[in-house]
Amino acid sequence: MKNLIKKILREQTVRPAFKGGRSNWSPEAMQDLEAFHPDLFELDEQETIGSGTYSDPIMDTSSGNVPPQSYDAGSYTHTKEGISHTSPVSKLAFFKATQLLSKMKDDRWFTQNEDGGQSTYYRTDDMETPLKVVGINKTGIGDKVFWAALDNKEGLRDGSITNYEQLYLRPFKRYEIPMYETARVYKTISYIPKVNAFSSEDAQNNIMYDEDGMYHSGEWYSEPGYEESDDDWETTEGPNPDGDIKQIGIVYDEQQGLNESLIKEMGPSPEENDIISELNDLVQSWDGCEEGMPVACRYKNQVQELIDKYKNLPL
Repeated sequence: MKNLIKKILREQTVRPAFKGGRSNWSPEAMQDLEAFHPDLFELDEQETIGSGTYSDPIMDTSSGNVPPQSYDAGSYTHTKEGISHTSPVSKLAFFKATQLLSKMKDDRWFTQNEDGGQSTYYRTDDMETPLKVVGINKTGIGDKVFWAALDNKEGLRDGSITNYEQLYLRPFKRYEIPMYETARVYKTISYIPKVNAFSSEDAQNNIMYDEDGMYHSGEWYSEPGYEESDDDWETTEGPNPDGDIKQIGIVYDEQQGLNESLIKEMGPSPEENDIISELNDLVQSWDGCEEGMPVACRYKNQVQELIDKYKNLPL
């Protein structure tokens, strides 16, 4: 009930869009609100970020939502009364979308879309059904849902991952990618050549009909009055990659749960291999399993099966 009251008060009295109106409230109203809930205004400040402009929209950072800094939330904004907002995504909706995607798409689809060779917009468009079912298809969270489903798909499919907190979530990173383009630039060049002549007509004709290039702009670039201005340009080639992609930072670091694919790639550590080897040697040297001792033999076989099952995985 307390959380419900907080929510109603935030929505009806101290929404970010109306922060500017607090200066018009009477001292009595402020005192009444403070008495009812002393940290009411602090809660509002803590649970939203952003100034409300198009480039810095207001984002809801409540604990029940996926942190908006952890994905490109600003790619989808809506404006109300001149204030730009993003649409919050609850952790429950995110988990349900991830769960649905992992079950609706097969391994081949995930492999193809790790590097689809096109804008990720088209990958998200292909994910519209699971995103739309839970109402988060216009929030900018599609890429985060994809990678969460890919990294956790086995646990999501077999039911061992049952909530948002158990998901392994990749960090949201920032990269720099060297690129180049070849372009044709259209310029206006102004210059003032000087010529000796007996009349203005002769001077103009010698410049206009110059066959030797003496009065072309390139001959006068260092003279007073020479100016250039770019009017237009068009790309004739590119953009093309021009070097290695480099990670230059982490926008939001987020690592919950265990990365299934990473665990399989890493396998057991050297120390863990030593432990497994020692256990295996111990079982092999176990002389309690002899003819006529079925219980001891059964125990030995069960231990050996466990060693064989987990020897390629981290303990």
